[in-house]
Amino acid sequence: MSASMLVAIVGFLMVLYFVWPAKERTAPSSQTRLRRVRIASHIFSALLVLSFPLCAYATLGFMFGWPGPSHDQLRMVVGHHVYSAPSEMPPPVFWLMMVKQGLAYFAAGMLLRLFWLYGKGVIFSAKNVNCLRFLGYYLIIDWFIDYQMQGLQREMDLSTNPIFIGLFIIFFAWIMDEGRKIQEEQELTV
Repeated sequence: MSASMLVAIVGFLMVLYFVWPAKERTAPSSQTRLRRVRIASHIFSALLVLSFPLCAYATLGFMFGWPGPSHDQLRMVVGHHVYSAPSEMPPPVFWLMMVKQGLAYFAAGMLLRLFWLYGKGVIFSAKNVNCLRFLGYYLIIDWFIDYQMQGLQREMDLSTNPIFIGLFIIFFAWIMDEGRKIQEEQELTV
């Protein structure tokens, strides 16, 4: 079991434990709901912050040949090819992989910002919409980078699911932004 999968399972169980209502209530108050959102956001933020050093070690370990937790050396998988060192990768694939890693770290930072906003009690704001919109575009751009890398390696084994999920997230962000604007207009008219 990989470290990221273990972090995800622990995070899910912690959210279930802390957020799931201890007893059935007919109508929890808005403060109770907001408290649950804040707790879940803090848990996911903490798990995301804990995963940053692991991901950074994996990237740097591959670059510099550091040992992995279960192997003598960290490896990078691109499509069906396994690379033990950057020198084994074709240069265009290497640079696309570096761009992909940089975008992944930036997307993780945006996700951390989104959870931080939720933790502060900011649920519907333009900042949240921008974070969600960026994450949708990130999924689409990441798919295109994978497409280019696999094309350079003469193998095409991609699913189009990330494109549709990215479009769905962008659509969801648009709906959230329109709802925010409607709410602001209603507050101004009252």
